[in-house]
Amino acid sequence: MSTRSHPVHWDLRNSHRGADLGVKLNPHSGHDFENLGPVDIDLPGGQRFHADEMMLMVAVTLDDAENMDELTGWYPEMSLDEGYRKALELCEQFGLNTERIEQFRRNVLDDLAKGDRAHLSGEDGGSDFKLLTPQGPLVGVSLKYDTVNNGEPVTVNVEFAWGDNLRLTLEHQATASATPTAP
Repeated sequence: MSTRSHPVHWDLRNSHRGADLGVKLNPHSGHDFENLGPVDIDLPGGQRFHADEMMLMVAVTLDDAENMDELTGWYPEMSLDEGYRKALELCEQFGLNTERIEQFRRNVLDDLAKGDRAHLSGEDGGSDFKLLTPQGPLVGVSLKYDTVNNGEPVTVNVEFAWGDNLRLTLEHQATASATPTAP
């Protein structure tokens, strides 16, 4: 990322429209925001997401270009230890399961100890996705190890999802809670 960052503060507590970000969303390509920082996003349920620096991508569906379907943020590349700590910090903030993130770190360390850098390229691991409030959004965290990065090998991303991902999760939860259990 460049050294010149643009500060943002978005309020997504009550809606997730492009207008909340100050942009008109394009249904065919969404919208990318580069060189942001600091980033503060107010979320439903009294949560706030903060990052000193990141790149964000907004995705929309063709049938609803006014509302965001997903908001994904990438932190600048970092070392394995820095990425692992950042992912755990985000998981703790949002109450996410860290099992797959811990397994990711173990796999990377094992492959590094064996000298198996080729196997490492593209290795990833992420948390579960959890509803922030009963109305959404879903939130999840993941890491990726990439041997072709020019700087540090790990990227961390955080994703907030509304739209179809949220709708399908709510439908699944409603079906599961309505299904009678065997006596």
